[in-house]
Amino acid sequence: MDKEKHERKIVYFPNVAGKLVEKGMAALKAKEIKEAHKHFSQLLEIEPDHPQGNFGMVLSLVEMGDLKEASERCETMMQQGIGDYYDIFQVYISILVQLGKYQNVVTMIEAVLQENQLPSNIAESLYQLLHFSRQMTSYDIDSDDEFETVQEEDADKLIAYLESNKTEKQWLAIQKLSAVNEKKSIPVYLTYLNATDKDPLLKSLVLQVLREKELNQEVIVHKFGREITVNPSELKDIFLQDFSLSVKSKLSHVVEQKNPALFEMCMQIWRHYLFAISPFEAEPSNSAVWAAAVHKVASEMNGEDLLNEELSDYYEVKSSEFEVAANRIMNIENQPFYRPFE
Repeated sequence: MDKEKHERKIVYFPNVAGKLVEKGMAALKAKEIKEAHKHFSQLLEIEPDHPQGNFGMVLSLVEMGDLKEASERCETMMQQGIGDYYDIFQVYISILVQLGKYQNVVTMIEAVLQENQLPSNIAESLYQLLHFSRQMTSYDIDSDDEFETVQEEDADKLIAYLESNKTEKQWLAIQKLSAVNEKKSIPVYLTYLNATDKDPLLKSLVLQVLREKELNQEVIVHKFGREITVNPSELKDIFLQDFSLSVKSKLSHVVEQKNPALFEMCMQIWRHYLFAISPFEAEPSNSAVWAAAVHKVASEMNGEDLLNEELSDYYEVKSSEFEVAANRIMNIENQPFYRPFE
């Protein structure tokens, strides 16, 4: 008999892939990372292109601190069309931030924005990452191996990062503390929000984490010399609120068809402003005033000479009204939120 006839054939039980996915995800949730990695490894031996198996493997690698392999696997998945592109994209961008590859983050997010196909449910976080990464590329900073090896469960070290005066450490702590036991992370987040000497944009990131956790309690937020009490579980997506969409609609009507690139710039400026001031709201609550103000700022930043009279005609508002709003936007754009590293 031929040798091949003596070789044993492997026969898998029905739905073995589904069971391995369930076991892997359950292990991840229970913080049994090595066990999760084992289940996803077994699954990928059976089905190398299994979407959930590959995604679970990426998550387990991130949890294990192997960011380099996780990023390489994300690249492969996106190139080969394995899994949901935007789910993988979000994880990949987050990994690049943790690795300190800010220019890569800027390049990738800008490319996605140019395609104009960004799902609204991930727009907020990606615009935050884009702005943060642009800020970070202005510093000549190399990635620190210390940041790559920090584990989510190392709560005390991450808390020390959040309390440090280094922006990159604060950012990393905000990203990773969200996966730590809430008994430790939540009180630290609340202290950060209530502090008067912390970065406003990073406070917005903390609020987003608490909103995603659906924290149902009142918290005090200090920003720009003002104080507000909010319930994170009741906060809405600032970019999808009626007022924000009204400003977008007016800008679209005036700018988009004539100059799509300028319109995209307007939207980035508007989203950045809303995110920076959140949970406060833009005042006055006149969408025409803010549309004109955003248009003015974007034009000036783009080197265009646009007269106030033209903007007044476009949006039917007085220049004295939108100039005040434009100055507020510029103050945010010029604000040195992020402290240089020491």
